[in-house]
Amino acid sequence: MSQRPAGNKTSAVRRHERGISLIETLVAMALGLLVLAGVLQLMNQLVDGNTSTIKVARLEQDARSVMDVIIQDLRRAGSFPEATRDLGDPKRFMQDQPPAPLIDGEPLRSDQSGSSITYAYRESDGKLIQGKFSLDVKAGSIQMHTGTASAPETITDPAFMNVTMLSFTPIISVSQSGTLQEVQAAIEVRLFTRLKSDAAVERQLIDRVVLRNTVLK
Repeated sequence: MSQRPAGNKTSAVRRHERGISLIETLVAMALGLLVLAGVLQLMNQLVDGNTSTIKVARLEQDARSVMDVIIQDLRRAGSFPEATRDLGDPKRFMQDQPPAPLIDGEPLRSDQSGSSITYAYRESDGKLIQGKFSLDVKAGSIQMHTGTASAPETITDPAFMNVTMLSFTPIISVSQSGTLQEVQAAIEVRLFTRLKSDAAVERQLIDRVVLRNTVLK
């Protein structure tokens, strides 16, 4: 029976035990680094996208919260506790009603639009509350003046967003009753905001509020 030469067997064992060469190791490392770089780039894109989504959502939420504050407070403009009692007495109604709203310091009219509104209302105890919403053009923020406070309150975060537009446009309905004019007003509010860290991200909100009480003139 023939036998294989011992030399051939030894050579095969040596080839089997040789392992991975340096070149093969370097190639494997390079491929691993490429895969890792791709994974890190994908993770970075996901993090950036998530951060951007969070900022957009916060801008939307902050803008809506500011709009709600404006609408809720303006809804009370012109209201006073004696209104129901005074309905049958126009003269007393005119005496008791708070000052009519002003836009940029001017009485409401149909062809008007401005960046500030001044209003007043009386609380249930008869206390007169005077307020004002205005846009600080230099700081890009909204100022709220309430009561007798000497300094306005900033109701937007200038470090997070810029308010690029705040406008108040009255929608007037006038009816005549004898010598008296009954004015019913609604105010259209436009609020445009922009992300401080990314000017390309903007949100525009438009809302309308009907003032509770009519104004007799």
